Amino acid sequence: MIRRVSTAAAFLIAAAPAWAQPAPPPAAAPAGTTLTLSAHADKTLPRDRLQAELRVEAVDANAARVQADVNRRMAAALAHAKTVTGVTVETTGYSVYPERDAKGNTIRWHGSQALHLTSSDFPALLNLVGVLQGQGLAMSNLAAELSPATAKAAQDELTDTALKDIRARADRIAATLGTHVERYSELRVGNASVPPVPVRFMAANVAASGSMPPPVAAAGDATVSVSVDATVLLALVH
Repeated sequence: MIRRVSTAAAFLIAAAPAWAQPAPPPAAAPAGTTLTLSAHADKTLPRDRLQAELRVEAVDANAARVQADVNRRMAAALAHAKTVTGVTVETTGYSVYPERDAKGNTIRWHGSQALHLTSSDFPALLNLVGVLQGQGLAMSNLAAELSPATAKAAQDELTDTALKDIRARADRIAATLGTHVERYSELRVGNASVPPVPVRFMAANVAASGSMPPPVAAAGDATVSVSVDATVLLALVH
């Protein structure tokens, strides 16, 4: 019995160092004062780009005729749109689908395809829209936006402005407290986001001659804004 107790005790003594590893020391808290600041900068700019979406639509009892009609009319619209300088042209949303009655029988077929136009030349795009409407295309959307280059330049400018404001405020507060800016421990800079804004337009009937006046659009202004949040460590002046 004594031998058994001694063996168990020896085992416990041998194993104890493995169980009693010292805990790592806690991370030292940064010396000084932590200051949290926010800055916001914005700028109003005229929207400088238009987007227009038009559709070719066809209806027929025969699916092949619907598809052929959509293809023919879109090819003609594309051929004309690509001759207009400064307008970016893209086709989207091609579909041919059946319309069915209550019994599931196909009544007729519908076909459509969208033509997306983008340009910073407002008169060129609007005149093109008028021509395409005269060819039977229906306009489903007209929107104004800031071009990516304009939005990026404004974002960079506003970011610089907000960061300078953060730095100036941090320096003023530090001086008032008798400290100095040790470092910026955290910085969050938001990205500017300026979504397109729909432009109202009136749908009109195509004249007998097939011509249609171009739509009128007032793009208006957009406000670009950037926010910056900073965590600043202030330390005593030595």
